[in-house]
Amino acid sequence: MRWNLVQQELRQNRRGFWTCFLVTLLILILLLGKAEAFVNNPEMEQLIKGLPEGLLKAFGIEPESFRTFEGFVATQAYPYFIVLISSFATSWAAGSISRERDRGTAEFLFTLPYSRGEVFWSKAFANWLHMTIVFVVGSLLILLLARYTVQLEQYGGLLLLLLSGYLLVLLFMGIGYAFTSWFSSDRTAVAVGAGVAVLAFLLKLLSGSSEMMHKVSSISPYGLFDALDIVRGGGLTAVSWVVTLGLYAAGTAIGVLMLKRRDIV
Repeated sequence: MRWNLVQQELRQNRRGFWTCFLVTLLILILLLGKAEAFVNNPEMEQLIKGLPEGLLKAFGIEPESFRTFEGFVATQAYPYFIVLISSFATSWAAGSISRERDRGTAEFLFTLPYSRGEVFWSKAFANWLHMTIVFVVGSLLILLLARYTVQLEQYGGLLLLLLSGYLLVLLFMGIGYAFTSWFSSDRTAVAVGAGVAVLAFLLKLLSGSSEMMHKVSSISPYGLFDALDIVRGGGLTAVSWVVTLGLYAAGTAIGVLMLKRRDIV
């Protein structure tokens, strides 16, 4: 890894970083700004229970989750927080090499006195740094809003929930790295990367709409974690740790191997 290559990647991605950063904070403020109206409000809970059962199942809404702030975050903010960062992070990963090919800078970059492995890991570190900054700031905002809006019963459960989200984002980044060398168009790579994260989210979202969708949604990585169960003290399973970190490691390994073997100039 070379620091000058890391800096170059940070500069190239700064527009996407600031877009992700600002949109994430705005979404969290809009979603959690209404928490006081929902959390521990018997009237709101009864109103939600009055919705058609099929609608509640289709979108995975559990009225009981609104009794605590942690439950509200798990069902109303966490899914959108994670899918948003996952979409950007996967796009950055998928476009890390294809961007150079699309702009015609690959031939120059790979003739510099750096190995392809150094180029890849420098880009991967820059992408990880951007993603982690957005994630940490977004998580701090959630904790800050919890402190000054409604009473938070268990910080541990909420922190564990956020950790599960971080693992999911890493998983999707690994997927992006696995196919970054295969695309010659940056737009295609970015679209495919974001599409993978969004499609997986939609499959999870619609898992309760029918038995067939429930079976299909089993391929979605978002199903590795039960957000409500985590904030209620369920914890993270060994399988979820192994799958998320394993796919991240496998994706980056495939990415660097493909970069070394493919003729991309």
